[in-house]
Amino acid sequence: MTSPATLLRRRGSEPVDLVCSHSPDVLDYTLFLSGIWLACALAISLRLLGPFFIVIPVGVCLAYAVLRQTVPPRLLAVYTAFCLFIALLSRYGLMPDSWQVHFLQEAVIRQIVPIVGFFAVAWASKAYFRRRLMSGNAFFGAPVFLFLSLVVAPAVMFQQDVQYQGASPQSTIPILYGSLINNMVIAAFFIAGGIFLTNDWRRYGGILLLLGIALASPLAQFKVLAVTMIVILIGVPGRLMAAALATALTSAYAVGLNFIPQTFALDPNSGIRLAFISDALASLADTYGVGIGFGKESVRWRYEFPGFEDITFLPDTRNITHAKMLEILSTGIHNSFFQAILRTGVIGFILIVSAILVAFPPNRLPRGVRNHASIVFITIFLAMFVNPVLESPVQVVGIGFSYGYLIALRASVPALAVEPPPFEGGRTQHCACSYI
Repeated sequence: MTSPATLLRRRGSEPVDLVCSHSPDVLDYTLFLSGIWLACALAISLRLLGPFFIVIPVGVCLAYAVLRQTVPPRLLAVYTAFCLFIALLSRYGLMPDSWQVHFLQEAVIRQIVPIVGFFAVAWASKAYFRRRLMSGNAFFGAPVFLFLSLVVAPAVMFQQDVQYQGASPQSTIPILYGSLINNMVIAAFFIAGGIFLTNDWRRYGGILLLLGIALASPLAQFKVLAVTMIVILIGVPGRLMAAALATALTSAYAVGLNFIPQTFALDPNSGIRLAFISDALASLADTYGVGIGFGKESVRWRYEFPGFEDITFLPDTRNITHAKMLEILSTGIHNSFFQAILRTGVIGFILIVSAILVAFPPNRLPRGVRNHASIVFITIFLAMFVNPVLESPVQVVGIGFSYGYLIALRASVPALAVEPPPFEGGRTQHCACSYI
């Protein structure tokens, strides 16, 4: 998906030949692409970085965004600043309590770092894609991203004996192909680009790859993403699908909260997630909408469901290390929106929802671009709705990368939506709104 390329006119199907001339520079390679490539190559093994995650990719992304003199995503910046304020109050024990019984000051930093990481990567991604969109080559280096995400990352995870919920390392790899961790979110970004913005072998190769991953992995989230892509490809507007999916998932959770034991009996994974959210809402009520802050646990140590064995997250605090306690306190509730309402209350929830909604693709984009952007938005929403994205470094990089693209795309709408002038044979056309 590199130049030269074509962009369909808004009212027609004749391609406009475009020549793109601006390649990434030293800052792109050293401060942005290197950090994203590292996240793609390590996937879940990104945890190997430990505290170094604050330097790469968070620190280098912040440096890149500042050097590019790009305005940060405003609403996301406000949400991040509010989280830092709540973290400061938490550090000094000024946040109200609910059913939580454990608190560690060190856990405040551990829990706030992924949120800052999301902001840093999103800001840098916005700066990067603003330049790429204007140069006409937003999908620069797609083969490198895909190779790192789909080949190198699984190899590294296999070498590290990564296991998913007790599965063997051999079984874990196909399972994690369907997850929405960093490498797969970024891979989905480029696969969707090939499907919606080309009309050659890349489209059909992307469809086959998409279906292959959906069939290989048992995880429902990627299956939903794959079906959504196919439906949009058939002709259903992407923006409509994004709105419908968000509404359907939210409604399903709202109904499910009234039937938690029954849901657990049918699907324990879904049942325990609903129990997490119920507890988050209970904490919200206990704190009168303020939230519990950072440094405290998100989930109870033990959950009891009639007819089933108890689910225990922490059997005895006397038999675990300090490091293990830090890890347990950072267990998320598998929904970033309710995680925000748990820790930062109603205000934080409104801010994070607003920050995500502002990335919704505008209608004035060309159809292919709009549909691709809709899939990127759906990927972000799915990841945030079914995973603790803002609690985990292994997801915030991919989500920040995609979010920054959508913000840059919205800022570039006036150029991208311009009707290209008639193409005259024999002339090379340079156009600021060239896309892929």
